[in-house]
Amino acid sequence: MENIAINGRILNVNLTTKEIETEIIEEEAYRDLLGGSGLGARLLFERIPADADPLGPDNILGFFPGLMTGTPLFGQRFQVVTKSPKNGGWGDANCGGDFGPMLKFVGYDGILFSGQSEHPVYLYIDDDTLELRDASSYWGGLAIEVEDRFKEELGKKISVALIGPAGENLSTMAGVANERGRLAARSGVGAVMGSKKLKAIVVKPTKKIMAQNKEVILAVKESLGEFNKKSKEFFTTFGTTGITANSAINGDAPVLNWGGVGIINLVDSMDMSGMNGPNFNESMEKKYACWHCPVACGAESVDGSDRGEFAFPKHTHRPEYETLGAFGVMNGVNNTDAMIAINHWCNEYGLDTISAGATISFATECYENGLLTKEDTDGIELTWGNATSVLEILHKIGRREQGIGDLLADGSTIAAQRIGSEAEEFLTAIDGEEPPMHDPKKEIGFAASYALDPTPARHTNWSPGKSSKFPTMPEPPADKNQFNGRGQLHKKAHEQAHIMNSAGMCYFVYTMAPTNRIPDWINLVTGWNTTFEELDQVGERIANLRMAFAVKHGNNPGARKIPGRLLGNPPQQSGPHEGFTIDLETMKREWWDEAGWDQETSAPDRNLLISLGLTDVADALGI
Repeated sequence: MENIAINGRILNVNLTTKEIETEIIEEEAYRDLLGGSGLGARLLFERIPADADPLGPDNILGFFPGLMTGTPLFGQRFQVVTKSPKNGGWGDANCGGDFGPMLKFVGYDGILFSGQSEHPVYLYIDDDTLELRDASSYWGGLAIEVEDRFKEELGKKISVALIGPAGENLSTMAGVANERGRLAARSGVGAVMGSKKLKAIVVKPTKKIMAQNKEVILAVKESLGEFNKKSKEFFTTFGTTGITANSAINGDAPVLNWGGVGIINLVDSMDMSGMNGPNFNESMEKKYACWHCPVACGAESVDGSDRGEFAFPKHTHRPEYETLGAFGVMNGVNNTDAMIAINHWCNEYGLDTISAGATISFATECYENGLLTKEDTDGIELTWGNATSVLEILHKIGRREQGIGDLLADGSTIAAQRIGSEAEEFLTAIDGEEPPMHDPKKEIGFAASYALDPTPARHTNWSPGKSSKFPTMPEPPADKNQFNGRGQLHKKAHEQAHIMNSAGMCYFVYTMAPTNRIPDWINLVTGWNTTFEELDQVGERIANLRMAFAVKHGNNPGARKIPGRLLGNPPQQSGPHEGFTIDLETMKREWWDEAGWDQETSAPDRNLLISLGLTDVADALGI
C-alpha cells in the first residue's frame, strides 16, 4: 500500500544566501522517528554545531508537522524545534491550529531555516511558488493584525505562522503564532525566529485532507465511539478554563509565585471564584476547534470593546488553564475580563503566557519585598491582586520598553540576575524556563518531568503516560507519593509523549482517545505493520536524540538546580501539601538507570545508541 500520510520531502531555507532547496527524506526515517519533533531532533543533532549561538546564524529553526498531521486520524499539530536561547540545549514547542496540516497539504513535511536575513522576510509557498519575500512593511506589527493583513492581501485560504513584536525584539519568552492566537510558545522559539529576521511563513495549499479513504473514515468513526465521553463533553463545553477555580484551592495550581497556599491566600479579596468555565463562557460567542479536532476545546469571544481598561476584540480566544494559572492564580487576580484581555495581548505580542505570567508574579514578589521599587517599575504599583498593573507590565514586556519591560522580557532567570542575588530566593524557573501551572507536590511525576526532561518545565511530557493504553506501559505504584519504583514508568511515559508529539496528536485528544489503536491508525495511513513494541523503540530513539542534543551542546539536564518551592523544600506549613517534600534524587537515579543515561553527565550509553541505530550520534558525542 502507498504511504499516504507523508510527502517525503522537506525544505531547507538559507536566510543568508536566500537559497531554497528541497530535500528528500526516505521513508525509513519516518518509520524510525514518525515525523514532528522526532524527525527534527535527528536533523538538528546532525546540523547545528555545538558552539552555535542560539540567536546567531548557525542555529537552525525547524517547523515539523507530525506523521498523522493532516489525516482524519486525529493529527492536527506541528512542532517548532531549535537550540533554545533559554539554556543552550534542546528546544521545542508544540502548537495546534491549522498551520501544520496546511504545510503538509502544500507538499512538505518540514522546513529548516538556517542563516540570518539582513532585512525582514517571509516565506511564501503555494503549489507552484517558493519565495522569500520582503516583510519590512509587516515588521513591528502585532501577530493577529499581521495575520489578518496577509489574509486580506493573499487570500483567506492561506495559513500563517508568524511572530509578533516580542519575537522581533528577541524576548526569550516569545513564541510562534498561527490561527489568530495559537502559539508554539515554549523554549524561546519566537526569539530564534526574530533573530533570523523571519516574520512569517505563509502557505496556500489546494490539496485537502490526506488519507481520506473509506477504510480510514471507518476507523475514525469507530475510534470516536471509544473516546472518553465525559472528558470530551467537559472540555468541549469549558475548555481547559473549566478546571482553574478548583485547581487554585486543591493544591494543583501554584499560588503567588509558588509561595502561597490557595486555602490561605485565595479565600477573601483574591478569591478565584471568577476563574471558572461558566463565567468565561458568558463572554464567548462560538466554539472553536483546531483543524478537524473532534474535541473542539476552544471558543471565541463576543465583542468586548465595552469592557473599559480590559477591553478585548471580537473573536478573542478563550484563555487556557495555563494562562489563567500564570496571570490569575499566580498573581492573585480574580477578574474574568482582565484574563480575556491579557490573553488577547499575549497572543498579539506573541508571548508564552506561562512564562510571561510567571515572570510578572516573580517581579511582584520582588516588589512586595523591596527588591524592586516604583522607580524600577516605571511608576506601576506592582502588588498582588492588581489586574491593572499586570496588564500594564505585560504591555511593556511585549514592546520591550526600556525600563521594566526590558528587565523582564527575557524571563525571570535573566531578570533575577539583573536585580541581584537577593532575587534568587523568589526564582522558580528551571534552567531558564518558568514551570507550568501544575504543582508537582500534587502529582509527583511532574517533578521528574519539569526537572529532568531536556526541555525543562514541560507538563505535557509526563501526563500522556498516565493515559496511554499501550499494553507495554507499566503500572504506577499504588501509593501516588511513593518515590521509588518509578524509573521504568518515567522512562516509558516520556517516550510515549514523543510518540504522541511526533505523530502530530493533540495532548487532549490523546488523553481521551483509544490510544491502543495508535499502531492500527499509523498502519492505515502508511501501509506499515508497526507494533506497540516498535513504537516504544521509536519513542526511546527520540528520547535519546533529544538528550544527546542537550549533551552535545553542553546542557546537562541531570545536574539542574531545582528551586525548593517546587519540591516542598522547606515544606509548606499548611494546606494540601503541608509537610510534604519531593525526593527528586531517587526518581532521577531510577529513571536514568532505566534509560541508560550517565548519572553525572546525562550522556546516553554507547551500546544503547548503537542498538537504536544511532552509532553516528555516539561517535559525535565521543562515547
